[in-house]
Amino acid sequence: MKKPEMNDLSQLTNKLFKANIFLDKNKIKTQPTIDRIKAKYDPRAEFNRWRKSKDGQLWKKQQYQKQKKSCSICNQKIMLKGSHIDHIKPLVDYPNLSLNTSNLQITCWQCNLYKSDK
Repeated sequence: MKKPEMNDLSQLTNKLFKANIFLDKNKIKTQPTIDRIKAKYDPRAEFNRWRKSKDGQLWKKQQYQKQKKSCSICNQKIMLKGSHIDHIKPLVDYPNLSLNTSNLQITCWQCNLYKSDK
């Protein structure tokens, strides 16, 4: 097999640099779209949309009744308004469970914030 000449390598290197510049420019153009798509399907964003929806609000009321109007962590009586929907398994570690209602519970704001700080 014959050795490539320096001119061939130089041309190939030049083409690779041009291709890299082309890809970088396209990445810059498409990055805002990529960021919008990621934000839309981010587990926290999906959960927040669901929480504010009619289905999410209905689930919260029903779960509040099931928990006998008590925080699932400290068992103190709580008001529905101001209570939090908490992920039992943390959203940061289990993003696939963001909308799984078996991973959700109603807590008082103090327990939820205390748990979040750990």
